[in-house]
Amino acid sequence: MTRIAIIKESCIRTGFHPGRMLSALAVSKCTGVVAIVALLGLLLTIPAGLRAQNVIGGTTGDPSAVLELQSTNAGLLLPRMTLAERNAIASPAEGLLIYNMTLACIELNMGSSSSPNWQCLVGTGKIASLNCAGASLTGTLQAATPASGVSLQLPYTGGNGYQYKSLSAVSTGITGLTATLPAGAFVQGNGSLSLAITGTPSGVGTASFALTVAGQSCTVDVTVNLPLGQLTAIDCEGATANKLLLLMTAASNTNVSVGYTGGNGGTIVGETVASTGITGLTATLGADTLAVGSGTLVYTISGTPAQNGSASFALNVGGQSCTLNLRVVCGAFVAAGQTKEYMCHNLGANTSVDPLTPSWELNGNYYQWGRNPTCFGRDGTDATNPCSSPIYGVAAPWGNTTANDNAGSITGWNTTIAPNNTWADSVKTANDPCPSGFRVPTNSQLAALANSTLNPRTSVGTWTAGSTQYGTGRKFGKAIFLPAAGYRSDVNGSLTNRGRNGLYWNSSGVSGSNAQSLFYDNSAVGILANARLVGGSVRCIAE
Repeated sequence: MTRIAIIKESCIRTGFHPGRMLSALAVSKCTGVVAIVALLGLLLTIPAGLRAQNVIGGTTGDPSAVLELQSTNAGLLLPRMTLAERNAIASPAEGLLIYNMTLACIELNMGSSSSPNWQCLVGTGKIASLNCAGASLTGTLQAATPASGVSLQLPYTGGNGYQYKSLSAVSTGITGLTATLPAGAFVQGNGSLSLAITGTPSGVGTASFALTVAGQSCTVDVTVNLPLGQLTAIDCEGATANKLLLLMTAASNTNVSVGYTGGNGGTIVGETVASTGITGLTATLGADTLAVGSGTLVYTISGTPAQNGSASFALNVGGQSCTLNLRVVCGAFVAAGQTKEYMCHNLGANTSVDPLTPSWELNGNYYQWGRNPTCFGRDGTDATNPCSSPIYGVAAPWGNTTANDNAGSITGWNTTIAPNNTWADSVKTANDPCPSGFRVPTNSQLAALANSTLNPRTSVGTWTAGSTQYGTGRKFGKAIFLPAAGYRSDVNGSLTNRGRNGLYWNSSGVSGSNAQSLFYDNSAVGILANARLVGGSVRCIAE
């Protein structure tokens, strides 16, 4: 059968008579794919000059169209094929149209025959599933804080490449938030939608968004955190430490509590601050949640200070700042796990020099037990007596040079024993020579200092006696050095055994003309009785 015969047979069934002139074709019933093919076949036999403004299913066509189909009850059916069949088309022409049954859309090749680029023209966006459990949040949501730069990434599967509509969903649970999805198009296969989160969450907890996209629904839960911590004031002046910071001793489990006011209940990330002034220490504050109102920040101190004095830490937390000053002191154990501060220098020594390095400036004054002299007999620069009687010891025994040893007897040396209770263990008496905040140590405190289990001892120097032997002494622990300053005679105050012995008074242990003292040489350390008229050293302890 010829092509015309096929066309005729097809069109007779639809009311088409090919014998009529082409311009008057009555093709209202000759529709569908068969009619189109027939018409295209006829067009091939018509001279080129007549192939314009051809209408199928009507009488008058649009002058801009080479071919127009007109119908009120039928349409144009494009070639239908699967994605695999489409991909098997050899060298598809640019502009080629098909209906992709796999993607359920009309596709147009917007590329070339050698490099096809198929694009869906029309269709409804579809996906196989939404994965709310796999959603991820970019940014942080904080209670009572407007969301800024926060977005939700929502995975999906089975996208068909079609467009989807915009979406807006308000939160439940923790209210005040809105998730917004602008209109867009799915990718083919698996992809992810990005929803912007805006608004101010009403509290702390879980904000839930019920989402429906392309007929698929699920609920996304996001966490709303506490706000960033804010304070109105930090009280560095009132800070308290649970332990002493000891010279040349590693800080261990040392915490400092710093009070604050005006906390907003928010979270802080913490900070780590290095010390200035006295270096070698670090104050660390971990992440924490502030109280609403007043509360306490706890800093952990670590490191080893090489000097005594004030270590400063510039704290900055919750929008407030202050300078924390911690004292690095000399001290020793007075019981297992319990330290006590001692003055770093002998009473009367030069407090500006290194307390752990032996020198002629560390010896300090010499005191008879129970006395608190207001002046001393010789100062090392004047051989005459500048003080009125009575005279109890020697001021500035380190003199003004190393050689000025002040070793001679003291004119007017007191030979009257002080009353028994002028120094006492139970209270700091009026006659105690130590400055405010300190006192002469008790017998038990000096005994603990001498305990080598509590405070390991280190011997320093040659232990050779001499009026200018300033390089000898003992370290008790790491932070106390007691120079072997010798002692003054109970008869005339002359210097004895500088560089060989140390004699340090305590506040009790009186028996007759004697009192207890910490006494040591190169071989022995212990609590011994000495005549109360002897001039000994005093190392004050904190009250």
